Amino acid sequence: MSHPAPETGSDRGLVWASEEVTDRIAQEVSPQPGLSNRIALAVPTAFVLAWPPAFLGLALTTLVAPSATDDASVWRVAFWALQFAGLTALAAAVSAALRRSVEPEVDSSPWRIALRIAGHALVTVACAGLVLALAGLSAGQIATLAAVLVVVLHLLPMTVARLLFRFRRRGAAGPAA
Repeated sequence: MSHPAPETGSDRGLVWASEEVTDRIAQEVSPQPGLSNRIALAVPTAFVLAWPPAFLGLALTTLVAPSATDDASVWRVAFWALQFAGLTALAAAVSAALRRSVEPEVDSSPWRIALRIAGHALVTVACAGLVLALAGLSAGQIATLAAVLVVVLHLLPMTVARLLFRFRRRGAAGPAA
């Protein structure tokens, strides 16, 4: 038994689906997590990514310049880092609740990236300022430690990531040349 061959040379061209149709298909293929799932993912991630570097930054500052932390003990510095990470996790929960989608923004222009980093740095300074002010440190000490946290949590990782990207790009271009 033979099947008829499909018709070839159709007169119709490609038909593009509307944005509404493609959005509906995308939602079915990879559904967006709900608000509770976004918060449940953001909070522990922010805490885990904030506490160890904050503790290391504050502990190293205590070792190098004890006057910056009023000669705080390691346990006191660890407590500050825990409080800071808790506030950072709270800020991440608020951010996750306010975000409309979990998809990264398409606009990766240098201006947009700098604006995002500045926003994260401001949250870091605010959280550090609150924790360290409640610890009784002076404004100068708070400013110094907040700057250390901005460097450790934002500038250092960004610099390392850019260097690794350059090395990888240079390594990929090297053997082909």
